[in-house]
Amino acid sequence: MRICLGLGIVGMLFAGGCAAGQSENSSAPVAASSYTTTDRAWIEVTMAMDEQLVPLLALVGSRTGTATVRDLGEKADDSTKSELLELRRLHDQAGLPAENPHKGMEMPGMVSPNQVTQAGALRDADFDHYFKKCLRDHLDQKKRLALGEKSSGKEPQTVSLASRVLQEQDRLSALVG
Repeated sequence: MRICLGLGIVGMLFAGGCAAGQSENSSAPVAASSYTTTDRAWIEVTMAMDEQLVPLLALVGSRTGTATVRDLGEKADDSTKSELLELRRLHDQAGLPAENPHKGMEMPGMVSPNQVTQAGALRDADFDHYFKKCLRDHLDQKKRLALGEKSSGKEPQTVSLASRVLQEQDRLSALVG
């Protein structure tokens, strides 16, 4: 079921709308109508994924016994929080509803509350292994979604952010190993 739901989201991203976007350098405000269905779905899904990753990242400092994993957690946390700021800005520009319909959704790469609980019960090497698996799954799914936005999105700001997300996912994936 999780795989089907995740693939449905990817399909939704590829089936985006046709509205034309504005230039990113334009001084005029971006109209919510410039965001296609693809752009809107990508913003909401990516926000939900990042928001659900944050509690797992908060565990790293107290659960790992290695500087390498601690450093990875800090880099992922900084990246995630920075990305969330931009996603929230785009969310508001796009006129999306306050309640994210993708929050809590089960899909590949979406960290669940159960996974956070399970990670919280682990320490040292067991935590490190589980954390890296969860982070790798998260990064893999975000890469798929960002590729969908980059190829099918229309709003220049969301497409630009998707490109930056891809670069960051590659950087973090190299650190996960």
